[in-house]
Amino acid sequence: MSNPIKLAFSNDNILVWNANDWLKLRQDYRIIGDLIGCLPKLPRQNILSGLPLSLLPEEAKLLMDKGVARLVHYPCMKQKPSDDLEKLFLEFREKLFLEQEVCLRKEKEKQVICMMDKIVEGKRRKILGVETSKKKMRKPLDEETKKKLETIEIDRQKLFDKEMAKLPKLKKEDALIQTHTEYPWATEEDAKDVDWNYPNTQEEKLRYNVFKDLWEKNFYITSGVKFGSDFLAYPGDPIMFHSQFIIHCKEKTDVLSVNELVSICRIGSSVRKTQVFASFSEENDKIEYQSFQWAESNAF
Repeated sequence: MSNPIKLAFSNDNILVWNANDWLKLRQDYRIIGDLIGCLPKLPRQNILSGLPLSLLPEEAKLLMDKGVARLVHYPCMKQKPSDDLEKLFLEFREKLFLEQEVCLRKEKEKQVICMMDKIVEGKRRKILGVETSKKKMRKPLDEETKKKLETIEIDRQKLFDKEMAKLPKLKKEDALIQTHTEYPWATEEDAKDVDWNYPNTQEEKLRYNVFKDLWEKNFYITSGVKFGSDFLAYPGDPIMFHSQFIIHCKEKTDVLSVNELVSICRIGSSVRKTQVFASFSEENDKIEYQSFQWAESNAF
């Protein structure tokens, strides 16, 4: 990939800050991650989350192995902004403020144009001395009054300009503040590659190989922590599909007690999913899977 996606490494977290990168990872590479940020327009709720997107180590490693992404950090983010950067920021904020003034006026123009007929009628009623309250305007007028209203000439352009003049000038303290989800002035030179040693342990290697094998089988994979497992496997995008399999990464030599096995299978039964144990077979040099489903018994 000529221009790999930059994954930001920060405090042992792997984050995606760019909205276009998030969409590309989901649509083109079946990488879901977990949105952990606050939505700027809905800051007082915890139902929906926004950028940044937090990636599992397995997701990041897969993207790097496929040449889709690179892991970077930004030393410049820890430095005090220079005078030139501060000046650039203030100029950018002023530009956004002026753009908001233009947008505000355009919205006001749309509203006035839509309401122009009612505004003209209200002006004619005032000239004729007819009630202009909303309740009175709903009542039909007699034919004589209607004819008198229609004979009153109104300069619509002048009235439009008068309505637009009522629009107060936007104050800077009332302007919207843009919340950036990405550092807007970062350059290629600012991004430094991270020397990341993953997977390192035997457990990490098993998890990554299982994740990679499932991904290559065209599953969508997310963290399975909410069901006490390593991964959840989906047949399609989790927005549209429920997960089918609860994946547990286990070594061939791992020992499970009967109680642990029963509890795992009962969880799968209660949420209507298949519990799957994934392990690496040295004999076949591949990941092997063993599934468990709760079977009802009629025995007494």
